[in-house]
Amino acid sequence: MRKESIKVSGLSYGVNGKTIVAEVSFEAEKNELLGIVGPNGAGKSTLLRLLARIINPTAGRILLAGEDISGYGAKELYRKISFLPQTSYFDFPLSVIEVVLTGRYPYLGIFESESEEDIKRAEDCLLLVDMEGFSQRKVTTLSGGEQQRVSIARVLAQETNFIFLDEPSSHLDIHHKFALMELLRSLAQEGKGVVAVLHDLDLASRFCDRILVLEGGRVSALGEPSHVLSEKLLSSVFKVRGSWDPVNGNLLVSQ
Repeated sequence: MRKESIKVSGLSYGVNGKTIVAEVSFEAEKNELLGIVGPNGAGKSTLLRLLARIINPTAGRILLAGEDISGYGAKELYRKISFLPQTSYFDFPLSVIEVVLTGRYPYLGIFESESEEDIKRAEDCLLLVDMEGFSQRKVTTLSGGEQQRVSIARVLAQETNFIFLDEPSSHLDIHHKFALMELLRSLAQEGKGVVAVLHDLDLASRFCDRILVLEGGRVSALGEPSHVLSEKLLSSVFKVRGSWDPVNGNLLVSQ
């Protein structure tokens, strides 16, 4: 049986002669929450879009269960991986449940409608993100944070083994940021492979099993948060001072 993981080898991407991601290699496995961090312009979002096959690399390979993702058909691939972009646009007044049900499309045939089971799964996903009772609201009437939680529910409704999220905590209040990270960690513990781009180093250090640090499109460090987010790295990459609290083990960051 092939090992089910995402293996990235020598991945590069450039536009108009400018390299954005350069020779990135790592492996993301099920049962872990992998955080991708780095300063602005480090290539984090581009890397995630490459993993989700939204764009194609200029060099290198991305293997899913040992097979290059370029060899998967669209529906086959999106039954295995799901992707939350950094920004979701809601231009049409769809209901919340209609938006979440778009996550079920990889499982539907041509002209096939969603089943009662699909609708139940969508409702369950709304419950997971604290949006129960909103299913008939028009998504265009929701706040930015509420729309973000609907987008996360859509991704969860896709029921994939690997979940890629670009800034999933954006627009969320403090309560829902922590609730989301607890949810992502529990999904990893249940057997999912979760890869999330995060700007908040505190959230990343508290909840991620491993952290990949990107700097200038290259991997600067990869490993457990306490080993990776050293005082030296925080200073050189993020231009901040940082240390680990010896009492509670939390990361302390300051200018």
